[in-house]
Amino acid sequence: MSTNDVPGHKACNYDELCMGCWAEHEDGSLIFVQSTESGQVVYSVFDMSKKPPMEYRDRMRESGFKKHFSWDPDDKVSLKWTWHDKTPFPWNKVIESGLPDGVRHACAQHLLTAAEQVAQSRDMIGEPVPENKYTHLGERLTKAGKAILKGIQVAVSELET
Repeated sequence: MSTNDVPGHKACNYDELCMGCWAEHEDGSLIFVQSTESGQVVYSVFDMSKKPPMEYRDRMRESGFKKHFSWDPDDKVSLKWTWHDKTPFPWNKVIESGLPDGVRHACAQHLLTAAEQVAQSRDMIGEPVPENKYTHLGERLTKAGKAILKGIQVAVSELET
């Protein structure tokens, strides 16, 4: 039987949050619980309105997950998800809508470079680096250096002949 509460959120439902539990929203979005370990829930949210669908992967403390994804009719910002714990996740629906093959990262943070993570954590605003801004700091060959290299090349080529 499906409910609008995350499995295990209400003891009276006699259910348990575990790997494989899933939920659907009336807009077509899906949640799939991938793991529940050490009080943490690893889950994916699929945005089925995008082509191909977008997968967002994250983790939360189990208590926060149950509260956040259980529907509370008195809370205006609470979303109404229909939770399933006895039926398999509809992978065919996701795959047939164009989900690309390949490795999935555990969370969106893993898709960011170290520089992006620092910038995001510090609320930094980036700008493209102009080509000539740092050229004076790079390695460059002066006229004298070019003359020395040319002399060495001539000497080496004479030795080879």
